[in-house]
Amino acid sequence: MKAIKLASVFAVTAVAAAVSTATFAADAIITGEAGVEYTTYNGDSKAVKDLADGTDLGELELHVDTGIVYAELEVATTGVDEGTKIGMEKLYVKQGAVSFGRFDGTVATGSFMGMDELFGGVDLKTAAGDTDNTGIRYKVTPELTIAVEATDSVKAVSAVADDPATVANESVAAVDAKKSEIGFAASYVMDFGAFKAGLSGGVVGDANAVNVGVQTVAGPATLSLNYGVGEKGTKTSTTTTTDVEQVTASVALAATDALTLTLEYSQDLESTGKPDGTYFIAEYVAGDLTYYVKNYAGDLAARSDTNGAEQTTVGVKVFF
Repeated sequence: MKAIKLASVFAVTAVAAAVSTATFAADAIITGEAGVEYTTYNGDSKAVKDLADGTDLGELELHVDTGIVYAELEVATTGVDEGTKIGMEKLYVKQGAVSFGRFDGTVATGSFMGMDELFGGVDLKTAAGDTDNTGIRYKVTPELTIAVEATDSVKAVSAVADDPATVANESVAAVDAKKSEIGFAASYVMDFGAFKAGLSGGVVGDANAVNVGVQTVAGPATLSLNYGVGEKGTKTSTTTTTDVEQVTASVALAATDALTLTLEYSQDLESTGKPDGTYFIAEYVAGDLTYYVKNYAGDLAARSDTNGAEQTTVGVKVFF
């Protein structure tokens, strides 16, 4: 916890100092997207019938880059009537090759290439959480980045017995307090001309990760292959880890200037039965509008830690 507090104070203080002394190099850039889509869930893969849903596409992003401070604020719909969520996705300070603050992701997955809808590489995750937020990064060369990253902390929660005055089950399992931990991550990605290859990974507490990625372009097609292995902490213990091994392959085909087809195949090599899944999306751009069809299929698509259901979606959206 002290590590998180110290890093947060460090970052906020540096941001305040930079903003007070630096001249803004550019005005804020506002981007976003809006649209409507219709989703059909396959069979009993989700406890709802066919659903017409146009709320999940509403999003505004505010990007501010002063050359010293970078901030990214997101305002998005939550999927409920008039629901809105505001979040600070990124907020970090840059000083030469060093940047520190809040990031969105870990350097440990920096070598992942191609489509990452089902798997995005094995990240660093302990029982307390992942290292996707607080960090300090140093870009040693254009190809090599090293980082110090920290996990969240977890407050202790006592077990709560069922309340006999209510019908609902209000029992809560006891959770031990978990301190934040500081770890290390690195990523090296080299462009060899005919193909790109990368190696990344890291360690924090008992958790560790190693990822390897390769990508090449063949005419209108971009082929990517990724492999990740490591250990992740479990939610029920501060000492137990779970082995993780994943593989992902994807191909993106620019069929025409307007039509792009992308297919991802992923497999969990460590879980029982080695479940796999696919993600497919076809996008057609006509003027300012993008029409698309996307599909999630297989065991991985139905798992709650990825997409949550096998489904097919058709929709149209506009970026602004």
